[in-house]
Amino acid sequence: MSSIVLVYSKFQNIKDLIEKISKLNGDVILAKDIERGLGFLNFNNVQIFAIDSSYKLNETDLIKLQNINNELFLINFENKLDFGQNVSTEEFIKFLSNNSQENKNSINKSPRIFRDYEQFKNVISQEVRRAKRYRYPFVVVMFKVDDNKYTQQIINYFASKIREFDALWIYDEKHFSMILPHTGWNGAEILTNRLTNYITAEIGVKTEVLKNIILSFKRVEKDTDFLARINNALNNQYYNANKQIDFNIWKEELFAEFSETKTIRVFNRYKGMLISHDSDMELLNDKLQLLNIRELQFKIIDLEKATYFFSENLKKAIRAEVEFIDREHLSVILSHFEIVDLSLIKTNVVKLLIEENLKIKIKSSDDFEISGEIIELSLDEVSVHLNRSLDKDANYYLEFYLPKVKYKIIAEGKIKDIEMGEDTAYIDFQIVTSVDANMKISEFLAKKQLQFIKELNQ
Repeated sequence: MSSIVLVYSKFQNIKDLIEKISKLNGDVILAKDIERGLGFLNFNNVQIFAIDSSYKLNETDLIKLQNINNELFLINFENKLDFGQNVSTEEFIKFLSNNSQENKNSINKSPRIFRDYEQFKNVISQEVRRAKRYRYPFVVVMFKVDDNKYTQQIINYFASKIREFDALWIYDEKHFSMILPHTGWNGAEILTNRLTNYITAEIGVKTEVLKNIILSFKRVEKDTDFLARINNALNNQYYNANKQIDFNIWKEELFAEFSETKTIRVFNRYKGMLISHDSDMELLNDKLQLLNIRELQFKIIDLEKATYFFSENLKKAIRAEVEFIDREHLSVILSHFEIVDLSLIKTNVVKLLIEENLKIKIKSSDDFEISGEIIELSLDEVSVHLNRSLDKDANYYLEFYLPKVKYKIIAEGKIKDIEMGEDTAYIDFQIVTSVDANMKISEFLAKKQLQFIKELNQ
C-alpha cells in the first residue's frame, strides 16, 4: 500500500482531512515536524509528502524539502513556493481520488489501515458475523503508546508484519488497535510479544512505553456489545505488552517432537466437515513448513489461513497460523502457535454447519414449547440458536424437517452445553433417534459433504 506522510502542527485542523484521506488511501503517517516526516520517506512505500498550512515552515525546512523526490503537496498555504504543488484540501482529495483506482491492486494486497471510526465499526461487524457463523476465534488487541514520538514507527512496523486479512485501526496519536480474525487469545499474545520484542530491540523503544489490552470476542455477544467493550477499554488500564508467555515454555519440546518424526497430521474443518492429512514437515527456527499437502486440505488451509495439529508429547491440541502460503507447490509456513480446545480436532463427531435456515421445535414434558434455528447437525448432536436459555437438567423432544431427504426428525434431547448472552443462546443437544431417522440424518449429512467438496473444488 502506498503511504502519505502528513506534516502538521494542530491536530484539530487536519482531523477531517485525515478521515477523507483514510477512505481513499488507507495509510496516513503523521509527523509534527519536517525532520520527523522526512525520516519516514524510505519507510513503508511512502509516495506522497504533504504539509498542512497549520505547520509553519522555516528556512531549514525549505532547504530540506527541495531535495526530496517524492510528490510534494502544500495544502492551503497562502504563500506560493517555487517547489511542490500548492493545493486546496478539495484539490488534494481529488488528486487522491483520481489515483485510488490505480492503487487499488496494491491496497487489496496489504493490511487494511484506517482512522475512520465508521469504517472500523463496519469491519468489526463483518468479522463478528463470520466468527458467530463459523465459530472462528476473533480478537482485537488495543495498544497505548505512552511516548507518541514512537507511535508512527510502531504502527508502520506492525502493518508490515500482520496478515493481509488483518487490519489496523488508528484512534489517535497514542492509541491504535490490531483487528485479528481467525486468532485466539493465546495467538494474539504470541504475536504481540514477538512484535514488541522487535520494537524494543531494534527501534530502541523502552519496554514500558508500549502497553496493550487483548479483547476476545464471545460468540453470544452482539457486534454492538463488542464495540462497546472496545470503546470502554480505550480509557481503561493497559498492561505491559512485552512479557513471557506459555509458548516459550513448551515450544522446544514441541518442535523436537515434530523434527524427529518429519511428518505431522494436520486437521481443518470446512463448515463442520473435518479434513485431516499427514504432511511432510521441516523445522525453520521457530516455524514449521508443511510440504506435500493434499489438495483438498490445502484449499481449506488457504481459506482459513490456519491449521490444527496434536502433540503426543504434550497431549495438547495446537492451532498454527499461516505466515506464508505457496499455492503452486502446495506448501505453507506456520507460526503464531496457540493451545486450543481438544474438541476442535476430535474425529468421532463431525457436526456440519447448516445454512438452509432450518427451524426446530423444542418441547418439554410440561408442555413448554419454543422454536429456534439449527446451526449444526451430526448423527447424535444438534446445535440450535434461541432467544433464551433452557433448563440444562430437563429432558426435551426435538422436531425438525430435513429438506434434502424430505424427512421429519423426532428425537429425544438432553442439553450438553449452553452459551448464553443477554438475549441469545447457543445450545448443544445430545439426541437419540430411531434407526430410520438416523439413516436419514446420515443421508442428509452425506449430501452436505458432497456439496462442500464441490464448493472447494471449484
